[in-house]
Amino acid sequence: MAKIERQVLHNCFDKAKEFRKLGDNDKARDYLDMGIGFCAAKKEDGMDGEDLIEGVKINLWLERFWMKLENWDLLL
Repeated sequence: MAKIERQVLHNCFDKAKEFRKLGDNDKARDYLDMGIGFCAAKKEDGMDGEDLIEGVKINLWLERFWMKLENWDLLL
């Protein structure tokens, strides 16, 4: 299971960028939201914002996903 989890956030971030390039903002937003949801679930399970997922702090992942939502004007 660790191998699957290791790929989740990088995949969400990469897919969001791909769909943004293709002009599919809805799918880009969906992948950014999935990344945020994944981080939120980990925090609910007891992880801290300073804990690492895929070698990156959870708080940094959240910042990355939120910044893309804001910069790409995808906030609902």
